[in-house]
Amino acid sequence: MLALALALLLQAAAPGGGARIPVQLGVRITPDSVTVGQRFVVIVRVRAPRGATIEFPDKTDSAATASPTAAQLIGKPVVQAVPDSSRTTMSAAFRLVAWDIGPQRLALGDIVVRYGGQTGYIALGDRTVFVRSVLPADSMLRVSKPLRPRIDIAPFNWMPLAFLALAAAMAALLWRIFIWYRRRRSAPLGPFAAAERAFNRIEALRLSESGEDQRHVALMSDVMREYLVARVPGIARSHTSSELLAASGDVHLASRGMGDLLWRADLVKFAGLRVDSDEASRLGASARGIVRSVEEFLLDVERRDQDREEAA
Repeated sequence: MLALALALLLQAAAPGGGARIPVQLGVRITPDSVTVGQRFVVIVRVRAPRGATIEFPDKTDSAATASPTAAQLIGKPVVQAVPDSSRTTMSAAFRLVAWDIGPQRLALGDIVVRYGGQTGYIALGDRTVFVRSVLPADSMLRVSKPLRPRIDIAPFNWMPLAFLALAAAMAALLWRIFIWYRRRRSAPLGPFAAAERAFNRIEALRLSESGEDQRHVALMSDVMREYLVARVPGIARSHTSSELLAASGDVHLASRGMGDLLWRADLVKFAGLRVDSDEASRLGASARGIVRSVEEFLLDVERRDQDREEAA
C-alpha cells in the first residue's frame, strides 16, 4: 500500500549475549513539509524474522517532550499486521503535530523487536519533519487586524420582569376569586333559603296592588308546599292538602294555621274564591310564617338528636 523508504538492517545485541536480530524498517512522513500546528501522519513498517514480536511506541519520548514546542503525538497509533508468507511484517500509523519551525524531530520512542529469546530496539527519534512558518519573510510587513469595537454590557433591568410577574400573579388570584364566586353563586340553595328567596321575589311583584290577589295567595302557598316536600320526609308533590297534613306528623302540630291556609289556598286555586288584598297579604304572611316555624322545629329536633348521640 505504501512505498517504503530505504530498508536497513538493525542489529541489536540481546541482554547478556552477542546475538543480533535482522530487521528491515521503512518510514514515510505525509506530508513531509507542514506548517505550525498542522497535523501530519508517519507510517512505519517493520519486517522481522517469522515468529518475532514487534511492539510500536504509543507515546512520544519523555526527554523530547520536555520542550513545549516539541512535536506531539495525537491519540494512539493504528497498528496492523501486513500479510507476509516468509517473515513477520507490521505497520503503524502515527498522527503528530509540530509547534516550531524548521526541522523537527518526531520524538517517538523505540520500536521493540523480540525474537528467539532476544530483544532489539529500533530508534525513531532521529526522524524529522520540516515545519514552515506562516509569517512573511519580513515580519515588519505583517499588518495587524484593526481593533474590534468596544462591547458595552449594560446591567440587566429586572424591574419590568418583576412587575410582569406581579401582574400575572394578581391576574391569577382574581381569576380564582371569580371562579369561586361563580361556583358559590350557582351552588344549589337549601330548602329554607330557596323558600325565603322565592317569598321575596313574589312580594317584590306587588300582585295585590295590581288586583292579582288570588295569584299572590296561590304562589305563596305553592312555595310553602315545595319547602315541605323538600324538608319533611314523607310529603310528596302529588299529595292533596289532606294527605299533606296527614303525612306531616309532628310538623303539623308545630305550625299553627297550616290546615286553614291549605284549605283557603285550595278554594282560591280550584274554586275561584275571591279574596281582598288584606286577606291575600294575611295568607301570604301565614305561608311564610309556617315555613319559618317548621324550620325552627326541625332544627330543634336535629339539635336534640345530636345531643343524645354525643351523650351516648
